[in-house]
Amino acid sequence: MEPAKKVHVIACGVLALDIQEIVRRLGIEVTFDFLPGGLHSNPLELKHRVQQQIDVVSANTRADRIVLGYGICGMGTAGISARNVPLAIPRVNDCIALFLGSDAAYRREFSRYPGTYYISAGWVEEKAQPHSSDESPLRCGPDCYTFEQWTAKYGAENAAAIRHFLSSWQRHYQRAAVIDTGVTGRDKYAAIAQGMAERFGWKYEQLTGSHDLLTKLLMAHHSTDEILFVPPHHLTAYDAVSRTLKAVPVWESDTATSGGDHTLVYEADGGVSAPASAPIRLGLGIDAGGTYTDVAIYDFPHGTVLEKAKSLSTKWDFTVGIGKALDQLDASRLRHVDLVSISTTLATNAIVENRGQKVGLLIFPPYGLFDPADITYRPLEVLEGRLQVDGRELAPVNPAETCRVVHRMLETEQVGAFAVSGYASDVNPSHELQVKAIIQKLASISVTCAHEVSDKPNYRVRSVTAALNASIIPCLESFLDAADAALRQRGIDCARMVVKSDGSLMNLPVARRRPIETVLSGPAASVAGASYLAHLPDAMVVDMGGTTTDTAVIRHGQVRICREGASVGGWRTHVAALDLRTVGLGGDSLIARDKERQLQIGPLRVAPVSWTFSNGWDAAVALDWLTTHLDRFRASTYGMELLARTQGECLDGLHEPERRVLDLLDRGPRCLDEMAQQLGADHWQFLPLTRLEQRHLIQRTGLTPTDLLHATGRLDLWNVEAARQYCGLFCRLLGVSQDQLARIVHDQIVHQLALELVKKQLADQADADADEPIDAAVLVQNWLAGGSDDYRVRFALRYPIIGIGAPVHFFLPEAARLLETQAVIPPHADVANAIGAITSQVSVQMKLEIAPGEDGRYCVAGLPDVPLFDDFQEALNFALQELTQSVRRQARETGTNELQVVIDVHDHVAPAADGSRIFLGRDLTARLAGPPVLCGQC
Repeated sequence: MEPAKKVHVIACGVLALDIQEIVRRLGIEVTFDFLPGGLHSNPLELKHRVQQQIDVVSANTRADRIVLGYGICGMGTAGISARNVPLAIPRVNDCIALFLGSDAAYRREFSRYPGTYYISAGWVEEKAQPHSSDESPLRCGPDCYTFEQWTAKYGAENAAAIRHFLSSWQRHYQRAAVIDTGVTGRDKYAAIAQGMAERFGWKYEQLTGSHDLLTKLLMAHHSTDEILFVPPHHLTAYDAVSRTLKAVPVWESDTATSGGDHTLVYEADGGVSAPASAPIRLGLGIDAGGTYTDVAIYDFPHGTVLEKAKSLSTKWDFTVGIGKALDQLDASRLRHVDLVSISTTLATNAIVENRGQKVGLLIFPPYGLFDPADITYRPLEVLEGRLQVDGRELAPVNPAETCRVVHRMLETEQVGAFAVSGYASDVNPSHELQVKAIIQKLASISVTCAHEVSDKPNYRVRSVTAALNASIIPCLESFLDAADAALRQRGIDCARMVVKSDGSLMNLPVARRRPIETVLSGPAASVAGASYLAHLPDAMVVDMGGTTTDTAVIRHGQVRICREGASVGGWRTHVAALDLRTVGLGGDSLIARDKERQLQIGPLRVAPVSWTFSNGWDAAVALDWLTTHLDRFRASTYGMELLARTQGECLDGLHEPERRVLDLLDRGPRCLDEMAQQLGADHWQFLPLTRLEQRHLIQRTGLTPTDLLHATGRLDLWNVEAARQYCGLFCRLLGVSQDQLARIVHDQIVHQLALELVKKQLADQADADADEPIDAAVLVQNWLAGGSDDYRVRFALRYPIIGIGAPVHFFLPEAARLLETQAVIPPHADVANAIGAITSQVSVQMKLEIAPGEDGRYCVAGLPDVPLFDDFQEALNFALQELTQSVRRQARETGTNELQVVIDVHDHVAPAADGSRIFLGRDLTARLAGPPVLCGQC
């Protein structure tokens, strides 16, 4: 029986003499296929011939590996596939480097004499030219590009000019050089080179060649900087970054282990079921919104709302508003509540108003390079330690340096917490975890790691998200403590949950660690409530509150999630949030006439006049002054706004002018213009109001849609007479009746609401807020006007619109008619936020990625310090096990005992030149959703 062939060589004929000499010297058993020299002048033909020979050898021999004696050769070896036998190929551009012994040696010679005509024994015997003809791939330095690549990028005419320039050194050689590799007959080959130099007036040199690289190639069993080892079922690809070939796996779509997108469902291991959980009978939902605080008691067994109440939110202390709303409910029923769930705008307000603690941000930038413009958050320090993009360590963390930086920031910056973020920490969080451990040994202080709040790749946004999270921890902790006290005072002692920005729930310990996840808690609860109450699989949602109107889309029973993450207070974050569109339009939006005499509704929110004068204040004093001085506001009504004192008590550090404002308001609400006169200000805009409003010590009051509803008899919640008097002043300025003004405002709100719904639909295709060209503006005007004599524009939504929020039923039905669809306002739409809070579930999601390395091994990205795997199935099994265990662990920590894990599998593939597909990686996204666990059941 013939012995197994260990090595088979497929090489250019110009290498035959040298490879055979090396084989004789080494005494190894090698079989050969030498192809004709000169194929590099036709890269497609070269690729075809080489691949054809690989296929023959793979099918008919028992070689352990195939050695390719070619460089990149004008991309002729990019896209070569290894079948069942691995390939070894040198990481060089052409065979000159192989004769000289290394690519570095060739680069040195090229820098000395770019225009060199090289001669070797192999070239002479093969009768092949060492350089390409004008139709060959273009060489720019030691790198090669095809003419087609230049043409695709720059056009045919420019490509021709580039080729003429780049090949000019070939037409004007400076040197003839013979490369002596020790093959017999060196004098003959030297004479040929010397004769050419004499004939053309070139310099002649004899270069000492080397068989080092060819020897390494013949003996290669793995990839190095000089040799690429291509595992079976991989193919070669050109890496534009490293300017060398790399190996990528071919996607095997017919196998179960890599068979495209699918979903896996993992029940409990070994048939173990989830721990038994007592049923939730009564739930209390609380939404502390920007304008109102809503509460509702929900009967889970019967799916009904037993009680509900509303109270104005008290931003200086949200728990005051919560307490007032709770006191409207049956106290005995409250004591039997099993679960409380809270949504709040507190985190958003804290970030926007910059009320968080000072945080030191520690970062590991990519490759140690940091531009101050990359991350504008301060204070910030750069630490030692670097990771590659795939998570492999380039430089370790320096514990001594980390200690010095932490001590310095504690002493000089007086930081109250730290955030740690590193490039590629979403793939390997080990550096962040090391620094967190160091900090917690040095000081009893909060530390947020970026990978804990985001698994997305943009490390700059991850860094900001981590810093914002650390900054608002005390704010949310204080709120949750105060809310807990308010609940306990009323005998409510049960499990508590908080609504996240994606509409799911988390328990209090997790909320205290990751408050950033609550930044859009309120809107998320409202959309969840709308979806729950309406039971529509496909719809739009409109939540119209006192301050804003939020619009969202429900498709197939799921609310669309914003992939980019929420933007809060001018900071882009990685917080998973519902895909909402928000506009400053609500029941308490300020109605004003600007200097152009245009009526504006919003975006500023003010307290309704009807409410302001329902708390014991006498409207006569403030409104009498306005009546006497009404002519002052014919140009603009903004100075007609009133200011009223709140119950806020944060007076520390106020200046004397600010205290004078408060002293004046202690006697009752006052008009801005009147206050300017009484306090000696040149204009009301110069009153010192900014800090007083930021601390919620004062409240602006003005004409709102809510007041018009009171004035026209459609609403009777507060002081109807005050609303009529203030509305009457506006009507005198505008020259209209109260009914006319109410209709004008009503129609304008309906039109704005309908336009927002259209913009929400268009948002996926274009920038809905971009400046409209004149034709688009004309079309919108025609639509809102109901058409013209010549044509009519229509917008027809295919799905109904669910409306929630206290004022929505006054405006949405007409907006829906404009859009030729149905408005659905479900029962209890006025407290949908609170219902959404209590009926939501705990949800956990985690993502891992399996990516191939060029050496045939696979890495699992998303976990710290994971080893490389030789086999894909081994990597997949590890990833699935770790992912399932991790998601279940996070679910227990977040507040549910559910065990079923659903994993979505998505493969990234790309087409190869030969029709096969390249496997680039596999994403595994695990999801777990379940009901909250009651106290004592975790």
